[in-house]
Amino acid sequence: MSIWQRQLAIDLGTANTRIYVKNGGIILNEPSVIARDKRDDEIVAVGLRAEEFLGRENESTDVSRPLVGGVIADFSGAETMLGEFIKRSSGRFHLYPPEAMITIPSGATSTEQRAVIDVGQRAGLKNVWLIPSGVSAALGAGLPVIEPRGHMIIDIGAETTEIAVLSLGGVVASRSIRIGGHNMTEAIARAVKRTFGVQIGLATAEEAKQLVGSLAAKHNAKIRVHGRASLKGQPQTLKLTSQDLRPFLESAMERVVIAARSVIERTPPDLISDVVEHGLTLSGGGAHLHGLAGYMAAKLQTSCTVAQDPQLCGVKGAFIALTHLSDYKRSLLGI
Repeated sequence: MSIWQRQLAIDLGTANTRIYVKNGGIILNEPSVIARDKRDDEIVAVGLRAEEFLGRENESTDVSRPLVGGVIADFSGAETMLGEFIKRSSGRFHLYPPEAMITIPSGATSTEQRAVIDVGQRAGLKNVWLIPSGVSAALGAGLPVIEPRGHMIIDIGAETTEIAVLSLGGVVASRSIRIGGHNMTEAIARAVKRTFGVQIGLATAEEAKQLVGSLAAKHNAKIRVHGRASLKGQPQTLKLTSQDLRPFLESAMERVVIAARSVIERTPPDLISDVVEHGLTLSGGGAHLHGLAGYMAAKLQTSCTVAQDPQLCGVKGAFIALTHLSDYKRSLLGI
């Protein structure tokens, strides 16, 4: 690499895209959202500007997320969005195109991996490496995965949860499932409509999840939300408690527990002994859910801690891998 070539670590997520650069840290953290003019199919805004349109679309504007489940669903939308983000992060004028390490779910198919590489190159990158989200999260959480010792990470994103046991800089066993924070939010909105006959928006459901959602048995905070009565069609105010939301959150997290157990079953006993001794780590935006660490510890019979700034672990870890390629090359995808 030339000394004039910029290196970017990109956490290309369903909900948010984050970019980390040397000596600059995280210089971009914006929603993975695009706004498109329906009349000519032109993309008119990306990121924070596009998010302002969410829930307020009109006849001529469509707002969408070009990634679903951590992989690209809208090729042209992802290319335009990523290209704009790269320009903001590396500048419009540089001698050499930047190179990047991009996070991707470990369960992504070879076609999905190739799509990310193609989009990255068409968006202005020269060299593109892909790192499984679980590996990058573990590195960003500070786990010494290069050591001959087992480390377990559960990274809960917006629509994908990555579970991995790592040792000697590589993945021993892993699993990626299509469930995350967005799924919990949607479950809350559906449940409120079914149980109370009140329709609430996803933004309201997300606020309720963040403020009173909990997996701790004795936690019982309250929040007032506003919605529309399903039958009468009139505005209605509703009081929701942690107890109201817990069954729906537990239902979603039970799938994570089952997947984690399947990873444990495929891990050598000596490495599982390390996990039991040192505990597992939670990362990703979903790790902020109140009571989650205690819930997972009880279900998996081991201690559990939440990483510092869990939503930033992915992009930080991707940068570590990019600047230490020889140490983590065996864990990369698409090479």
